[in-house]
Amino acid sequence: MRLLRALAVATVVGAWAVIVIGGYVTVSGAGLGCEELVLCGQPSDPRLAAIEATHRVAAWIEGFLVLGMLVLVLRRYRAWVPVRNLTALAFVLIVVQASLGILAVASELHGAVVVAHLGVSTAFLAGCVLN
Repeated sequence: MRLLRALAVATVVGAWAVIVIGGYVTVSGAGLGCEELVLCGQPSDPRLAAIEATHRVAAWIEGFLVLGMLVLVLRRYRAWVPVRNLTALAFVLIVVQASLGILAVASELHGAVVVAHLGVSTAFLAGCVLN
């Protein structure tokens, strides 16, 4: 139970951190700091690339936390329906959120995609808090 509680708290803190860093990415104009969709490669502006890369690393860490929690819940707490369902929902939402993040970069930060990315991240945070 301790590990589950620790992962639940870590996902909430991580979700909040990814949203805050993502907000800084938007305000600083660093959204296209890394031209490649996954890695950063040769950035045109190293400062903006560092900001964007920080957001991506935080998002990857958050993704692995959610994946770890999903595996733990499915192995040990499958019968605990609310936790199982919220954890599965969190996993689906983080996959959608990551996909929208990639699409936001690919669409050169089209407004609707960026808003959808933030909306899903907010729903993800809410799901983590409920969990």
